[in-house]
Amino acid sequence: MAEERFDFREAEPRWQRRWDEEGIYKVERDPSRPKFYALAMFPYPSGKLHMGHVRNYTIVDVIARYRRMKGYNVLHPMGFDSFGMPAENAAIQHGANPAVWTRENIAEMTAQLKQLGYSYDWSRAVYTYREDYYRWTQWLFLQFYKKGLAYKKTAPVNWCPSCQTVLANEQVEDGRCWRCDSLVTKKDLSQWFFRITQYADELLEDLKLLEGGWPEQVRIMQQNWIGRSEGARVEFTLEATGDKIPIFTTRPDTIYGVT
Repeated sequence: MAEERFDFREAEPRWQRRWDEEGIYKVERDPSRPKFYALAMFPYPSGKLHMGHVRNYTIVDVIARYRRMKGYNVLHPMGFDSFGMPAENAAIQHGANPAVWTRENIAEMTAQLKQLGYSYDWSRAVYTYREDYYRWTQWLFLQFYKKGLAYKKTAPVNWCPSCQTVLANEQVEDGRCWRCDSLVTKKDLSQWFFRITQYADELLEDLKLLEGGWPEQVRIMQQNWIGRSEGARVEFTLEATGDKIPIFTTRPDTIYGVT
């Protein structure tokens, strides 16, 4: 008698539809159970998942499922980083309307994620291009501004001429854009800053809470982002005019060699 083979192509869509219809991962409030929140860094809607996505989301899904088995009420949503120049530039390159392009790609990637069987509560999906999301980022910015914690100045940035957008240092790989591989240039840009350094001591102190639980390189990266530097403020007086030039140095003992 021939061995009966499992037809996964028939079984998977059938059960995925069933999970969708019954909302088995939809989360309701339950004060009687401990809460656990699991959110992976959600993707840019390129239209196609790659193995990096699968690796990251599988790890977080395993954690979410483990916590459910331990009795936690787990909130595990998904979302799409779909607001900004990268999405608009990609749409233009494909001759498409940015809004239509973004929505179609999100639909395609949502279907791909559902095929992978992850335990997402899709009723709580986050879409950063929608007003019901970005209105709150605007609200948060206004709170910083009102408190004097947001200010504007011109400063150099990493600029990708192809993506037409600013890149963080971590997004520059060997002088090239991590997304499109174009050469990155330096450009002076008028931009907004937050006075994070006012809270540097508190932020650095709290990083100690991550010791032993987070990778050392991640803690160092956060420490560098916070950017506290201990040193001295020194003023140089110009002989010709008497004007003063203030500088900051972490090695005041070396200024005697200044010429």
